[in-house]
Amino acid sequence: MKQLDINETLNAYNQDVGKWLDLAKKATSAVQKLQKAVDAGNIRDLERLRQAALAAAEVAGRQAEQCRPLDFDCAAYLSPEGTFLEDLKAAAEDAGVRLYERDGTVFCYPVLVRAEPEMSAVRIDKKLEYNIRPTVLAAALRKMQAREPRSKPERFIEALLEAYLLLRARKGIDGYIDLPLTEIYKLLVILPGTGKEYTQLDFARDIYFLDISGLSLTRKGYRLSLPASTVSRERASRTITFVTRDGHDKLYSSVRFAAPAKGE
Repeated sequence: MKQLDINETLNAYNQDVGKWLDLAKKATSAVQKLQKAVDAGNIRDLERLRQAALAAAEVAGRQAEQCRPLDFDCAAYLSPEGTFLEDLKAAAEDAGVRLYERDGTVFCYPVLVRAEPEMSAVRIDKKLEYNIRPTVLAAALRKMQAREPRSKPERFIEALLEAYLLLRARKGIDGYIDLPLTEIYKLLVILPGTGKEYTQLDFARDIYFLDISGLSLTRKGYRLSLPASTVSRERASRTITFVTRDGHDKLYSSVRFAAPAKGE
């Protein structure tokens, strides 16, 4: 059987659920009338109301049995071969949401959206979202896009400095030189499982937010610089990319800290 569009599928299924809900409400109303008669001591009408409540419950029960499990392959829909990304792009355009897709990841400043087919969900930053209807997701992303990003550059620059100093020590480097951000990232996720919780894309976003924050000085007086990266100068494997609010690729490849001047 050919799989329908997700909106068509859900709308058709919702008709069955709606009929069930309407009949369940009628059954509830019938039971409430029975309860009201009991409370008032209306013994004459109790049996008639009980029979009416039973009949309403039976009708609702038959409709419940007709409401079969939803026939929709969610994993296939969310997979790279599915139509989820295209549907989300269309819904976002209708909702006035700016988003850009790169290799299966949606950059919707300031959040990242990734499909998780095996979980029938999408991941917005680190949070799993199980409401995957594209129009609903687009509305949620619109609210997120209207808020300022919750970045913490003051904390991140300190973590970046610690990783930079550790990598410098491991390499036996005396000077304060440019070090690859990809190697810095590997140090930040050295604990098992950390890389799944904090991906290189998350790292790229933190770098970008730090870059645009204007913060360049650590508490100890080390000064940060992010040397400009060009594809001709850096190998692609050593370059990390973040997509800005306007859809432009921002490339980063290395980081450098200058030691504080003596006496500071």
